[in-house]
Amino acid sequence: MHQLWERLLHRRAPEEDPLVALELQASLSRLLAECWRIHHHSGFAGAHHARAAVQAYEITLRSALRHAGGDDAEHAPGDIVALELDLASRGWIW
Repeated sequence: MHQLWERLLHRRAPEEDPLVALELQASLSRLLAECWRIHHHSGFAGAHHARAAVQAYEITLRSALRHAGGDDAEHAPGDIVALELDLASRGWIW
């Protein structure tokens, strides 16, 4: 079961589809804008929304890095800056 899970996490598409890359870049842009928008909200609901947005952003960063040919397992959970830098070094912008 563990081997199957590892293969599912690290599988790559047989062909790089530029539309998938564009979709991932658009998602990153929307999620980053959402993170900035809710940055100044306070209270329990605001904190929960902010945490959910940051987690979605990190998950999308990891998907984009795998699509770009990188290994997201090299980066610790929550290390968003390193993920962003790795993607940027591969020529990605969002």
